[in-house]
Amino acid sequence: MSTVLAIARNTFKEAIRDRILYGFLFFATCLILFSLVLGQLSFGEEVRAIIDVGLAGISFFAVLMAIFLGIALLRKEIEKRTLYTVLSRPISRSTYLLGKFFGLVSTLIVQIALMVAVWIAVLWIQGSAPQGGIGMAMVLIICEAILVTAMSLFFTSFSSPFLSGLFCMGIFVAGRNADLIGQLAEKESLAWLAPFLDGIATALPNFYLFFPSGKMVAGAWATVHGQFVTSGYLFYAVGYSAIYTAFFLVLSVMLMNRRDFI
Repeated sequence: MSTVLAIARNTFKEAIRDRILYGFLFFATCLILFSLVLGQLSFGEEVRAIIDVGLAGISFFAVLMAIFLGIALLRKEIEKRTLYTVLSRPISRSTYLLGKFFGLVSTLIVQIALMVAVWIAVLWIQGSAPQGGIGMAMVLIICEAILVTAMSLFFTSFSSPFLSGLFCMGIFVAGRNADLIGQLAEKESLAWLAPFLDGIATALPNFYLFFPSGKMVAGAWATVHGQFVTSGYLFYAVGYSAIYTAFFLVLSVMLMNRRDFI
């Protein structure tokens, strides 16, 4: 465990210094600040606009950071051959990968916390404060980012950076629309595609779970401005993220064990 923590700590120190990461943070901050302008155009719904734009921006940029970090850092160590040096020591590949994963997750949580701090400051400028459902929404966004990180490590373990990014973004977009894919399977005009669409909707990680605000959940309209999700829904989403994350990490370890690095 101490080895995992040591690798995680070194990964965090390396990732937190990456300039591209702060480029994402800069654009996320600009989007959150721009929500002030959008709020002025919303005719009495300033706070609502800031909350909606802020949540969407934090979720989007957290996913982008997760994909970038998961792909770039591992690929960089392979290209610079520092991975070969690490694995030549008495360190198992599973220990190495877990350390990398926890280091990346720690970096993501810090970046999300910085975005949330800017967002809360903007709300404070507008004379408002975070509402009850926002805490749950943040937990869901973090779970989503953790799952995307594990998924990006999985693709990076056997694919090029470009293809890994393409796969991750494609699965994320499809997963955010998993419920829509399931609804398409129910249409009579697409009955011949129903088994295929049902298979996709079932197999893909359901990222729809992690951003329920403004959508129908269990027959009710979920919104951070009013009635959000229940604690049962939150526990289910956290467990769902944990299972899929473990699944991708196990596959990543299996693939790394098959590769000849040294």
